[in-house]
Formats: sequence, C-alpha cells, structure tokens
Amino acid sequence: MTEAPKTSALASAPSPMRRHRFVQAACLFSAVSHVAATLICVYTFREGNFAYFSPQKLMQFVPEHLLLWRSSCLLVMLSSISTLVFILAMREVLEEKYRFLVGVAVLFAVVACGQDLSGISRMMVLFADISLQGALNAISVPQSLVQFAWSILNQSITESFMLASFLYGMGGLCISLCLTRTRILETRLAFAHLPVWMLMIACSVTTFLGYLPVSVVLSFIANLGISIISAISGVATDAVLKSPLARDADDIHKSLDEMENSGFF
Repeated sequence: MTEAPKTSALASAPSPMRRHRFVQAACLFSAVSHVAATLICVYTFREGNFAYFSPQKLMQFVPEHLLLWRSSCLLVMLSSISTLVFILAMREVLEEKYRFLVGVAVLFAVVACGQDLSGISRMMVLFADISLQGALNAISVPQSLVQFAWSILNQSITESFMLASFLYGMGGLCISLCLTRTRILETRLAFAHLPVWMLMIACSVTTFLGYLPVSVVLSFIANLGISIISAISGVATDAVLKSPLARDADDIHKSLDEMENSGFF
C-alpha cells in the first residue's frame, strides 16, 4: 500500500501563494474580531453591572445603551463568522489525508455559526425592540412582556452559549487532532489549540447545568484564546511554504505549467 503524500493542501494547491494569503488574512480577521468582541462585551457587562443579572435589569439597560448593545451583538456575530473562516483556513494547511476529519470540523463550524447568528441577531433586534416597548411604559413593564423577553433570552442563550459553543468546540477538537498527527506543522501547535476548544465545550456544559455567570466568563476567556491561537497559527503557516515538502510541491506545479505552456500537453 502506498503511503499518502505528506503535503499540505496549501502547498499542493495550484496557487499556493494565493492560498497562503487567504490563510494569513483569515487568521488576522479571527484574531482582531475576537479581541474586539471580547473587549466590547466585557465593557458592556461591567457597564450594566450584570454580575447580578435579571431580565428586568437587562430590559432597562438596552434602551438606555441601544448603540452599545447593537454594536456588541454585531461584533459577536462577526467573531462567530471569523471562527468559521479560521477553521476553513486550517483546512488549507493540513494534509489531504485528513480531509474527512477536517470536513467534519467544517460541518460542525457551519452549523455552529448558523446557531450563533440566529441567537445573537434575535437578541440584537427582537429583544431590543421588546425592551424599547417596555421603556415606553414608564410606570411598570407588563409581566407578559417580561415573560416574552425571558423566552427570547433563553432561546438565544441555548443557541449561542450551549449549542454553538459545543459545536465550535467539537470542530476545533477535530482540527487539534489533525494537528497532533501532522508532519507539516509543529505538534506543539495542537497543544495551543486544545485548551481553547475545551473551554468552548466547558462553556456549553456550564450553560446546560445552569451556571450562566461561569459560562459568560469561560466564553470571554475562550474568545481571547481563539484570538491567540489565530495569531499563532497565522505565523506557523509561514513554515508550511518554507518547508522542503512545500517547495517540492511548488516546483512540481511550476514544471507542469511550463510543460503546458510549451505545448507538451
């Protein structure tokens, strides 16, 4: 049985430099968006003093800080999209023999991104509108409105904190497993990925158990962790094209192009 070639998808691509630029841009996008989302969410959390959380308190906060609320939601959605893009970028770096496992990771990430965008957009638009309706009634917020807002909040927390975090974590663990076996990148890169994706799964588990404050803290830490591993992975991909395997693959493509231009084919 012939052994599978130890060449990454990035190095064996018809245009490796173009793919390389995509990977670099994806890692930068992920790092910046996760830092921005974490900072604005921490600021919002402290501004609203949500350590003592209640639906009524959140409904009072949103109308008074509507721009901050919607900016936070937009940046969180952007960071979710960047996580999907980052996992897609990792697909370009790993060897072709891991295509199935990486495909599973991408599938997890796509579903997670859909769940996350659904939950956060509902909080950004629907929850904000209900809070504004409650603010119009200066005397007291109707109990039915509070219950409706609470149901929206529960759905969004379930989709974003529990489902999306778990699926992103599983997708990241698939990538980490590939990184432990690859010979293109250093194995220690996998050990940088592992704790971050485990934090995502821990965020999901604590949400399921009802420890929402713990889930929020874990989510903040995990997002900062993703920004760090995105930056590290972006630097590590430079080694892919500089490796002998990458240069050999690039030479093969150049030779094929020269033969095609000379009319050999």
